[in-house]
Amino acid sequence: MKACIIIPHYDHVEQFRDFLPTLVAIGLPLVVVDDASPDSAMDELARLLQTHAPNASLVRHSHNRGKGDAVMTGIRFALGVGFSHALQIDADGQHDVSDVSAFLDIASSRPNNIVCGQPVFDESISALRYYARQITLSFCCMETLSNEIRDALCGFRLYPLRGIVGILDQSRLGERMAFDPEILVRAVWAGIPLHFIPIRVSYPEGGRSHFHYFRDNLEISWMHTRLLFGMLIRFPRLVRQNRVRRRKGLAV
Repeated sequence: MKACIIIPHYDHVEQFRDFLPTLVAIGLPLVVVDDASPDSAMDELARLLQTHAPNASLVRHSHNRGKGDAVMTGIRFALGVGFSHALQIDADGQHDVSDVSAFLDIASSRPNNIVCGQPVFDESISALRYYARQITLSFCCMETLSNEIRDALCGFRLYPLRGIVGILDQSRLGERMAFDPEILVRAVWAGIPLHFIPIRVSYPEGGRSHFHYFRDNLEISWMHTRLLFGMLIRFPRLVRQNRVRRRKGLAV
């Protein structure tokens, strides 16, 4: 297993500065994909990486394409330069870097699995965030005819790159906030196993969200519409697939 860390970034330099040294200390190569941040933020990001992680790869979009597209750019880049696995972590500091070792331990014994973080939230999560997650999770259960997806929105995951790029080559996925749930649904459809581990998540004081209420909710709604129709097309195969998993003793 040859793993790297992918960080999608858009104008989160202040938060990124705080946890970058801890991230570098893990010892994995970094692939930072900047989604066309303002020039001042981009210049500071480049300076931070030069100071703390001079060997990091920095890829920049020429225009803002969304978090999902930044992750997809990082995944394709990582596979192209020889990595087999990539750990996705957000740039805003909400994920606990100390959990990275748990992802690597699982991936070493389950190299074909997507290892997904299942958040254990503290009191900083809002009721709106909590119930939005539950609604999205309910749709994912319908779209896969299973309970295999235990959390659909956490962007702290380790991907087996070749299998994921195969999905990206066959489907057009949501480019913004719809990416995180959609890639898991399509992974279940493709027969890629998921393994969830509990992780700590907190929302830093003063943190900024780039979620656009109208645009991103519209994209997510359209994503679920497409996936529900996709489930209907795949219904017989998904039923058979889930039946096989039950016989093998795997919960669905």
